[in-house]
Parts: sequence; structure tokens; C-alpha cells
Amino acid sequence: MPMTEAMTRDNIHEQLPKRDRMQLYNFVGRDIILWERNIGDDGDEIGKRVWPSAVDLCQFLQNGDFPMQDKKVLELGSGIGLVGIVASLLGADVTLTDLPNIVGNMEENVRANTREGCKYPPKVRPLVWGRNLHSIKGPKESFHYDYVIGTDVIYIEETFHDLSVTLRHFCDPRTTVLLGCHFRVRNRDLRFIELFKKDFYIVREHKIPGQGVNKVLFEARMKGWGDMDVQA
Repeated sequence: MPMTEAMTRDNIHEQLPKRDRMQLYNFVGRDIILWERNIGDDGDEIGKRVWPSAVDLCQFLQNGDFPMQDKKVLELGSGIGLVGIVASLLGADVTLTDLPNIVGNMEENVRANTREGCKYPPKVRPLVWGRNLHSIKGPKESFHYDYVIGTDVIYIEETFHDLSVTLRHFCDPRTTVLLGCHFRVRNRDLRFIELFKKDFYIVREHKIPGQGVNKVLFEARMKGWGDMDVQA
């Protein structure tokens, strides 16, 4: 169901039916079977289903637009795990994160689909944006993620500040940020992009075939270190 400007944390659960369902995808020559559990069961069910931008990013990854082999990847708002699973199957060392009540089902999906064929066993961690961020990052201050990714994570304006803080915490100027965005309330969602651009360069806007201006994959780098060449 398309989101509306009236959607908030309080009423979002009223707009999705309560149900379980199985979703089948095929990426990297593999069938990926995912369960969406208890959709509509509480106020955070937005993370209990696959959203379109996740499928779009998986297609980019499968096409080799962003090499995953031996890269360290952090995914924000992983939901039921599709993007992180595909990145793992492509050879990345992936940490998938989402709210504490989301990670149980995500972990089941990740485990079921990555038992074979992954060089690095993917990790699933609870994460609330803007809170206890040091519990996720590696033990050394110099720990570096090659990619920090998120799809359909721009949806409620009250989360924009915490999402921005979280991205700044986990990135450095060498990190490639990939944000898959479906602009449902365009003026509102673009306010996050303007906030994001205070700390990040937009390297490229990758258009989603056949989707016009409302869906785009942003490729970005963090500003800093003398505003190093973001194309490096």
C-alpha cells in the first residue's frame, strides 16, 4: 500500500493487513525463499516485508555494478534480509541490522538461505538508529566498512536525524553509501536527501529502469579528509 503524508509511527500498523507469507526470489543463480512474518502485528511491521527498492538494489548487485567480493558491508534497516543475503552470496562480509523485534525473523531467513555458498557467514545484529552505535562497529577505531547500504529507509520524517547520525557514525570517506529510495511523499523524502548532503557527496544517481523519477539508487561518499576525491 502506498504511504501517505499522514502515516506516522502510531498509525502505520493500521494500514497493513496481519498475515504471514512466503516470498520467492532468484538472484545469483539461487532461489531465495523468505518468510514475511506477522505483517501488521505491531507498530514496526514496516521491517517485516520486502520493499521494492531492496529488489532493485539486488539487481544492481547481481549485475556487478558494485563489487561485493571480500568487501565489508553494513546494511541498515535490513528487514527480512534480502539484500544482505544477496551481498553475502556474492562474497561480501555482511552485517545486517534492524530493530530488535525485527531481527528474529530476519535471522531465520538469513540462516536458511546462506547455509551454503557464502565465504563469510553473515551476521545479524539489533540496531536502533542513533542509539548504542558502538555496539555494532568493530573493536578498533579504524574499523572500515567498504559499503553501508539501506533500501526504503527514508519513510518517516521523525527518523531522519537518527538515520543521518547513524550513517555518519559508520562511514568514512572511503565508504560507498548506497541508498535505494522510493519517493512516496517526494517533498518530505527529499528533505532527508538535503540533510544527507550536508555530510555526504552524491557521486551518482542510478535510475531504476522504467520507474521514472520516483525511484533512484543514490551512490554517495562522506565528506572529509581534505574532501578527498569521492570518485576514488
